[in-house]
Amino acid sequence: MNTMIQTYQLTKTFKEDEVIKPLDFTLRKGGICALIGKNGAGKSTFFKVLAGQLFPTSGHIHLFGKSGEGAVQARKRMGFMIETPEFFPDFTATQNLEYFRIQRGVVEKKRIYEVLQIVGLANQKRKRFKDYSMGMKQRLGIALCLLGSPDCLVLDEPINGLDAEGIREVRTLLLKLNQEKQITILVSSHILTELQLLAKRFVFIKNGVIVDDVSKESLDDKSRKQIQLKVDDPAKTARLLEQTYEDIDYKVLPDDTVTIQNYIEASGEINRLLIDNGVLVMEFRIESLNLEEYFLGLVGDDR
Repeated sequence: MNTMIQTYQLTKTFKEDEVIKPLDFTLRKGGICALIGKNGAGKSTFFKVLAGQLFPTSGHIHLFGKSGEGAVQARKRMGFMIETPEFFPDFTATQNLEYFRIQRGVVEKKRIYEVLQIVGLANQKRKRFKDYSMGMKQRLGIALCLLGSPDCLVLDEPINGLDAEGIREVRTLLLKLNQEKQITILVSSHILTELQLLAKRFVFIKNGVIVDDVSKESLDDKSRKQIQLKVDDPAKTARLLEQTYEDIDYKVLPDDTVTIQNYIEASGEINRLLIDNGVLVMEFRIESLNLEEYFLGLVGDDR
């Protein structure tokens, strides 16, 4: 069965507030899928419903093709990190995982050492949890998710609060789990530039509704590069561009910035054209629309 998660018209309402509106979502075995939304968009609520921490108001959830009681059993094939796990501060990683191993009925004790090896904490045998960096704490949280040898991980903001090194550590780990262990991952984060380095699919959620669902290839196409110019005479610049390039795709912004969406490969030629014709070019750069800009454009500004 290639379908790991499937929801049909799933909703969740708190009193009068419909946090998740009728939501259809499918996650198939394979890559890393990013769920993207502002705070309050419904990401954590959706994950908690998938984890069984909240009951849906209506709709259905199928996990590995199973629903109802079958989905409860199928959930054992998944690992969830919805909120920062509560570990014992004076315990080592091994002691903490031994507690959860017994609590969760994981038979093989050697699994503790396997997961610590996977997340890169096997050499921290004596260090207590309270002395861990934020990155190490998050990796131990992922180790806890891995105790039951899951086929799918659901991680809510696993890089929240981390410094650059911690973010890199977690990103490297998630890619390793996906590529080497063939674990499918559904992950949310507000650090959108990181998701571009991680995910192959991007699902955008706003006010409990999925508003877009795109592949990395499609996103890369939407995030294509553009030339950005700051000039002293935008009218003359526009005229020169139109005279020289028949199908030029450009915009003149109110601050005298000119953006050009095509002819990226002719950027040097365009710069020379303007200079030779007496246009003062104060700024000339090639930039690409990143995921954050695309996301903000998609979900809009609620203010």
